[in-house]
Order: sequence, then structure tokens, then C-alpha cells
Amino acid sequence: MEGWKHAAYLDPAAASRALSRRGRCWRRSTLLVWERDRTHRIFDFFYRIEIYTPIAKRKHGYYVLPFLLGDRLVARVDLKADRANGRLLVHAAHLEEGGAAKEVAEPLREELRLMADWLGLEGLSLPRAGPFAQAWRSEQRR
Repeated sequence: MEGWKHAAYLDPAAASRALSRRGRCWRRSTLLVWERDRTHRIFDFFYRIEIYTPIAKRKHGYYVLPFLLGDRLVARVDLKADRANGRLLVHAAHLEEGGAAKEVAEPLREELRLMADWLGLEGLSLPRAGPFAQAWRSEQRR
């Protein structure tokens, strides 16, 4: 790919698995749970799971995952699986610079719902404050 410093490959089998269950050609979004150096190399995006960072020094939260929408990392979410209550807790959702909360909120909520389903959790608890809160509240009223 033009501008990349390192070689990158796409396994055809991996590409076929990326097909959406909704019939779209490609999934447009996903939460990234992968090697952080690769995220930095491909997207020039630094993130850290802040489990071992003292609370006062955490910037984004305890267990933070980047959110990929199309070809851009547009948000980060701090998640916790509350298995006792069957819920995926979204402690915080951070919009990346240059992102638009209105465009990111619904695809992010859909991806969080998929994550909850994958973890076998019935509910999803979204933050009541932050850049996505109003969009999510509006969506819940529909």
C-alpha cells in the first residue's frame, strides 16, 4: 500500500471471513483486539490497555479497545464484562480527534452489541456522558 513502510498481506481466507452477516460486502467496523505494535504501524495510532497504569495516570480507562470504522480508528472504549449481571459495561467511550460523534455512535453501538453477544452477555450499559451519550439516548427512544 502506498505510503506504508512495512510489507502487509491479506490472506484470502481472512478476507472471506470478514463478510458481514447483514449482506454487506465488507464489515465497516470492528473493535480491535490485537497486537498494539501492529495498530501503531498500520494506523500510526498508539494505545495502551491501562490495566497496569495507576488510576491517577490512566488516560482512557482500565481495558481500552480501539474502534475501527471503515479505514480509520475513530474511537476508544473502556469495557468490562459484568458476568454476574449479564452485561457489557462501557465505562467510557472516547472520540478520536477529527471524528464526528453522530457518524460513529450507531456503528459503535452495533459493534458493542456484537461484543456483548460474543461474550454471552444479555445487556449493554452505555455511558450517560461523553461524546456519544446523546446520540445513544436518541437511538434508544426510537
